[in-house]
Amino acid sequence: MTLPMSPAPAASSSDGPSSAPSPLPVGTLLPAASDEAFERFVRLVRHQLSVPVALVTLVSAEEQVFPGAAGLPEPYQSRRRTPLSHSFCRHVVASAEPLVIEDARRHPLVRHNPAVPDLHVVAYVGMPLVDADGRVIGSLCAIDSQPRHWTDTDLAVLTDLAGACSSELQLRIMTARAAQAADVAAREWRRTQQLLEERSSVAETLQRAMLPQLPEPDGLQLAGRYLPAHSNHRVGGDWFDGFCTVDDVTVLAIGDTVGHDIAAAADMSQLRTLLRGYAVDRGEVPSDTMHRLDRAMVRLPVAAIASIILARIEPTQPDGSRRLRWTNAGHPPPLLLRPDGVVDELRTPPDMLVGIDPARPRRDHAADLPAGSTLLLYTDGLIERRSTDQDIDAGLAALVGTLSGLQDLPVDALLDRVLAPVRYDREDDIAALAIRVEG
Repeated sequence: MTLPMSPAPAASSSDGPSSAPSPLPVGTLLPAASDEAFERFVRLVRHQLSVPVALVTLVSAEEQVFPGAAGLPEPYQSRRRTPLSHSFCRHVVASAEPLVIEDARRHPLVRHNPAVPDLHVVAYVGMPLVDADGRVIGSLCAIDSQPRHWTDTDLAVLTDLAGACSSELQLRIMTARAAQAADVAAREWRRTQQLLEERSSVAETLQRAMLPQLPEPDGLQLAGRYLPAHSNHRVGGDWFDGFCTVDDVTVLAIGDTVGHDIAAAADMSQLRTLLRGYAVDRGEVPSDTMHRLDRAMVRLPVAAIASIILARIEPTQPDGSRRLRWTNAGHPPPLLLRPDGVVDELRTPPDMLVGIDPARPRRDHAADLPAGSTLLLYTDGLIERRSTDQDIDAGLAALVGTLSGLQDLPVDALLDRVLAPVRYDREDDIAALAIRVEG
């Protein structure tokens, strides 16, 4: 997909008031504060496009605010707002079109914008964010402090993420409108609350119903756990799976679908079912199976974005070990607890998330699982603490510390120990899967 470089308006090349969007309805915009759902989108943008700065920007007639922001210089990162004088995103709102800039210092539309020297904005691409009424009210943008040619893949990835971000924004807007209506009619308020509770209950029930009965293959012990998020609207995205093929291979999968509601549960169900159907009767390597899933999501279509690990544990080798083969679509690395209690991170460069670019190549990885070792697969809710700004690396180090020395525990007890730190203090749903190679 090629998006043209956005030209300057014919009448003016400055950043005057005429470019400002019309005022938005009261209650449409989020406050100038960090919002964990939108922070996740900016982390995805930074990771997928390898940019230093990514923003979820919402624009009003007076200013722009950043419910999702990563990489801004201070004090803007803490304040979460700038005046319109520093806004590139207002041009996205005014035109309702993507804005793609390779070097802002040479671009007539923004070369005099104070964001160039103050925020180090040189290369910029912004994709429109659409509210529940179909109006563009902001942008999901990627920013580089150096000139950059934005590739078709960059633009396609950002377009997909902006679509998912718009869906989250629309959900928030509709929820806010429901609350306003509740103030007018008490009876409707009670009914709305009841419907929200029913939706949450249905999502959690659906999630649990779709979790599989794990197999009991010879020589392996398997245990799985799913913990829903505490907040009502954050149920549905995480899952695991496991089954045996006719050639004595144990297939494992764990995934995290973007979203925390009944729609995410439905997306998760589609992905798990497709993946299980492709893997159950083929002896192909995991990356080939994942490619099938990539292509199927385009053709069906399945409107989801997810991180997934798909793995195969092959039959016992002469020394009692098992051979593990896996592919990683943007997921946290597996952990291997060795018989001596030492934990190895099976860290490899992750491939792209599924649901973004079916043409992107995928890779396979392999490792031996010694007799007496335990493999742990998990979703990022186990290692990420957004409210305390704990990054994934710090969370992963803490998980490794918890797992170390648990080699003698049964797999069920091991999972209980691993999940204990987040059982009453978690911000996201969590799935975890433990596999012990019997000695």
